[in-house]
Amino acid sequence: MTRGRVASLSLAALLLLTTAAPGAALAASFSVYTPYPAVTVQPGNTVNFDLTVTTPSPERVDLSTSGTPSGWTATLTGGGNTIDAVYTGGSTPPSVSLAVKVPQDATPGVQTITVTATAAQGTQTLPLTIRVESTAGGGVQLTTDFAKLSGTASSTFTYSLTLANNGTQQQTFTLQGQGPDGWQVEVHPSSNAQALTDTVAGGSTDTLTVTVTPPSTAPAGQYPISVAVAAGSQTAQAKLEADVTGSPALTLSTPNQVLNAQVTAGGSGTISLIVTNSGAVPLSNVSLTATPPSGWTVSYSPSTIASMQPGDAKTITATIHPSSDALTGDYDVTMTASSGSASQSLDIRTTVQTSPLWGFVGLVLIAVVLVGLGWVFRRYGRR
Repeated sequence: MTRGRVASLSLAALLLLTTAAPGAALAASFSVYTPYPAVTVQPGNTVNFDLTVTTPSPERVDLSTSGTPSGWTATLTGGGNTIDAVYTGGSTPPSVSLAVKVPQDATPGVQTITVTATAAQGTQTLPLTIRVESTAGGGVQLTTDFAKLSGTASSTFTYSLTLANNGTQQQTFTLQGQGPDGWQVEVHPSSNAQALTDTVAGGSTDTLTVTVTPPSTAPAGQYPISVAVAAGSQTAQAKLEADVTGSPALTLSTPNQVLNAQVTAGGSGTISLIVTNSGAVPLSNVSLTATPPSGWTVSYSPSTIASMQPGDAKTITATIHPSSDALTGDYDVTMTASSGSASQSLDIRTTVQTSPLWGFVGLVLIAVVLVGLGWVFRRYGRR
C-alpha cells in the first residue's frame, strides 16, 4: 500500500470520528430542556411546559422548581401524577410537564421560574420565562348581527351571538342571561343545549344561542335582555332587545262559573255570559255566535261589542229558544265569542222542562175522564 493510500484512509477515518462525535456526545449528555422556554400568558390562565430529561445511562433524576412568585402555583406532573423525580432509561425520555397557574390579580411583567434536575452526574437548571400581559381592552368579545327581534307574547325570541377569545390561552367561560321579571333567558353553546359553560381556544370563536321566553301576559313594548360571559377577570356583555307587539286573546265565562240553563219546550231561558279581553292588544268587533241543537235558536243582547281594551269585561245576556217539540232532557249548546284570531267557546248544558200548561191540560183530561166514568156508573150501574 502506498503512502498516499494510507494517508487518504487515515484522513477519512479522522473525518468520520469528528462527524460522529457530536451526536454521540449529545446522546450521552445529562440535560433538561423544553422547546418553548419563554411564553406569554394572561392573568387567570395556566401555561404548560413539556420537559425532556435525558441521562447517559438509566438512573433517577430528582426534579424541583424555584422562583415561583407569591400566589402562583408550579406543579410537575408525569403519568397523570404530581411528581418529584423521574427515572430515565431506554431510547424514549419520560414525559414530564410543568403547569404554572397565573392568578387573576397577577401584575403584568416578566417572571422566571427555574426547573432544577439533580442526578448522579450533577445538577442541570432550566430557566423558564413567563411574560404576563394584561387583558384590558378586549381580551374577549361578544357580538351579534341581530340584537333586536320582534314577536308576540307567545313567541320565543332566539338570538345568535359570537364569542371571541382574543387571547392566546384557552378559556372556559361561564354563560349568564338576564331579562325582566317573569322572563326566561337561557344561554348555551349552539353545539350543546345543555351546557352552562363554553370552552374556547385562544384566538378562536364559538357561537352561542340565546333563547328568550316572555310571560304570556307581557304587554306590548320593548324589553331589554342582557347576556354576560366571564372567564376569570375577563368579561364581556351583549345588550339585546325583545319587541313584544302584543297578541290578541279573549275569555268567555259565566258568573260563578255556572255552565247550565233551564228552558221549557216552546218557551225560552236565559244565561249571563262574561266576555273579557285577556290579551295584550285592543279587540274590535267582538261577535257572539252559537251552535244549538237542530230547530233551536240563540240570541244575544248585545250581539256584538264594538271595542274592548286589554282587561275590559262585558256582560252579555244569551236567550235560548228550544224547538216546540223538544223532549224533556239535557242538551249541549255551544256559545262562542270571537274577534279576529282570538276566540273562545263554552258548552252550556241546557235542561228542557215540560211546560206547566201541559201539566194543567193533563189534569183537565184526568178530571174529564173521572167525570165520564162517574156518569157511566150512575147511568148503567143500577141495571
